[in-house]
Amino acid sequence: MDIPFDTLYSAAVGLFSMKTLGLSVLGVMIGIIGGALPGISASVTIALVLPMTFVLDPMSALVLLGAIYMAAEYGGSISAVLINTPGTPAAICTAMDGYPLSRKGRAREALYTAVLGSSVGGFFGIIILLIFTPPLAALSLKFNAAEMFWLAIAGLAVVCNLTAKDFSKGVIAACLGLWLATIGADPGSGYPRFSFGYYQMEAPLPLIPMLLGFFAVSQMLNQLGRAELHANDTKPEPGALARTLRFAVIRPFLVLRSALIGVIIGILPGAGASIASFVAYSEAKRWSKKPDEFGKGNLEGILASETSNNAMVGGSLVPLLAFGIPGSASAAILLGALTINGLIPGPDLFVYNGEIVYGFILAFIPTVIALYVVGTFATPIYSSILTIRPAFVIPAVLVLAFIGSYAVRAEVFDVGVATACGLLGFLMLRSGFKIAPVILGIVLGPLIEDNFIRSLTLAETEGSVFRFFFGRPICQILILITAAMIVSAFWREYRKQKITTEETGK
Repeated sequence: MDIPFDTLYSAAVGLFSMKTLGLSVLGVMIGIIGGALPGISASVTIALVLPMTFVLDPMSALVLLGAIYMAAEYGGSISAVLINTPGTPAAICTAMDGYPLSRKGRAREALYTAVLGSSVGGFFGIIILLIFTPPLAALSLKFNAAEMFWLAIAGLAVVCNLTAKDFSKGVIAACLGLWLATIGADPGSGYPRFSFGYYQMEAPLPLIPMLLGFFAVSQMLNQLGRAELHANDTKPEPGALARTLRFAVIRPFLVLRSALIGVIIGILPGAGASIASFVAYSEAKRWSKKPDEFGKGNLEGILASETSNNAMVGGSLVPLLAFGIPGSASAAILLGALTINGLIPGPDLFVYNGEIVYGFILAFIPTVIALYVVGTFATPIYSSILTIRPAFVIPAVLVLAFIGSYAVRAEVFDVGVATACGLLGFLMLRSGFKIAPVILGIVLGPLIEDNFIRSLTLAETEGSVFRFFFGRPICQILILITAAMIVSAFWREYRKQKITTEETGK
């Protein structure tokens, strides 16, 4: 399907109106706030605003919701950097390096890097969406259950890069996450597992309360155990913005690689921003000249994570617009917005409603610009949070975490889930375990199990389970990628230990 340039021109002309530009800025502001608040993710923010768009015309409604989607994926990095509490699951990797930087007095530098990566990644994803929607959507349809299973396994292999130093603890943490993901009804038989007689546990445990428990509650409990409860020392950081721009400019391959990872994973239905973020972060660490600094305050980790999770936005809209297959939970809500306005995704959407759909895509360009401008100018305001005494921050974060846990489903049980996960996370932190592998297991567990069961069913039609899992070309490529990730992680750790031994021996 070729791009009709006359329709594209008409759509572009329609963007230069105060109403459209105003909706873009409004959506950015709402999205940043929704993404930054613990528990209020991009999908929840879009769902909350969706009923308010019924009074708008289709074009205006889509522009507003699209801006919220893009900005919310960035907003999660704000709380991740400042208080080590990711506002969205995709900001988990950002917290791993952003929070240590804020503890070192470099919060503004981390936030500038996050908004720059989000803006560049978002712009890259939209260009791909505009130019390559038909062929990339066709590619996404080639990912069957077996391919999605191996993609999730490749995502789980990220644990090797995250915890190669103490692999046993990383495996234990990941297995804990996978076990938590099995709580609820078996996807094949519907029989409840590990419910312990509680009807609330006959369904899968909600992700947001678990995320808030493991990150927000556990970190606040860990802070309570420290002697110092004074405010963090925040320096003005003169030249932080210029250093951030220079840092990104001299690392074009890091930015391009992370953006490609985000787009490709966004195209795959059900993968989502969190997987894109983890994979991009792992690859950044694998190719970095200073991998030991990851997790201790490395701007490369923030740049990779934020570039990929915002590039994922454009990728997730490719199969949505071309085939009606959403690539993420937020894209699924946008699918609802399209159908409510009488726009049915598919090839006919571009033919009969081309001006609206191309206008929707092009509207992301001013949205990305607004995201960078608002995010950059508001960074000093965000970083001032660090001047507040932790004695006041800790109860405020705990209250927000419990409110966010309750708000998802209006269930008191979810507050209990957040509390239990928080206590468990606190014990893990005190025992030297990392939280990220647990979340990785929780996020990828359902994807692995569901696609494994579907693959077994589909394999019966081909007559060979082995051929279905290992004989398909894309599966073979994903298996090789997984093996390469595992081997490279341990080889790098082995080389580092060997060099350290040689230097110590001398």
